[in-house]
Amino acid sequence: MLRIYVLLIFIISFQIGSYSQTIGGKTLSKDWKKIEYGYNPDSIQIDNLYYIHGDGMFMCSNKGLYQYIDSIYRFKKIDVSPNLKNARVSMVMKHLGYYYTGFRDGYGLFRSKDLKKWEPLGSGKLGTSKIFYLYSMDSMLFVCNWQKTIYLSHNLGKSFRSISVGFNPLGKSFINNIENSEDYMFCSMNGDGVYSLNIKKGTAWEHSDKGLPESKKIGDLADIGKVLFLATDNGVYKSDNKGSSWKPVNAGMEGKTITRLVAEGSILYAATNQGELFFSEDFGTTWTKIPIDFMQSPISGVCVTDKSVFVAVNGTDAKPSYVYYLPFLKKGK
Repeated sequence: MLRIYVLLIFIISFQIGSYSQTIGGKTLSKDWKKIEYGYNPDSIQIDNLYYIHGDGMFMCSNKGLYQYIDSIYRFKKIDVSPNLKNARVSMVMKHLGYYYTGFRDGYGLFRSKDLKKWEPLGSGKLGTSKIFYLYSMDSMLFVCNWQKTIYLSHNLGKSFRSISVGFNPLGKSFINNIENSEDYMFCSMNGDGVYSLNIKKGTAWEHSDKGLPESKKIGDLADIGKVLFLATDNGVYKSDNKGSSWKPVNAGMEGKTITRLVAEGSILYAATNQGELFFSEDFGTTWTKIPIDFMQSPISGVCVTDKSVFVAVNGTDAKPSYVYYLPFLKKGK
């Protein structure tokens, strides 16, 4: 009888241990938690989640910009402009002491020192642009609009110039996002491929789609060191030659549409349009699925902090949209 009890204890311990997942030396909780307060899940559509060190996690949506207050487990609405309370915010970021946010509805770019008082930036086309993505590197601020144009500012957004020479002006394509690795900038263009620009020597963006899926339905770029990764409608692709060519790294994710691809340190996170979340610790060679026990709706945002993994799930049909998080367990628990 004693042997049976010992065996049962061993089996239960093994099952519990095998269920826990460790990412980057941290152990994940097995229970997802829902953030229910501070926004209306029945009317909101969430574009993405972003983490700003020192300020926490932000949600960009068709109902404006929200900041997550983790001490009370709820979102707080940030009013960028009295006239744009429910305008669609595409992104928020911090650059050299200023917060920047852009609108996808054609209201341009705004800047703030304290998340309270905001000022519009840009003039001409940029001032009324549909902003798709923001990026910064050193003193440079990059703004991408829907017209396949990237604007660059060296003075905190006071003035901009276009740096879009080399982009294919034809076709129904648009800029998803940009990344940098060493002296190169990289831009993913949905429907067209990936472009690269040598910041110090280049005068025009160079196009590459070698090895990419024929559909060229591509999304987020992510980089780990000198290696680039790309979200597509056929899994994740990798380039280790500055974007000149691409190859799939899809073990266990073949044929899946990747809605979000995020690099946090040396770890990649990939979300799908079926509500699945994967991570890789070996540059995409192998992927591990993080169990999700809520509705199988498209994941529209992924954000990783030192405390939790967050996902935004956009409800389809009559389903609500929510943000969920999976905490990292403290040592000893």
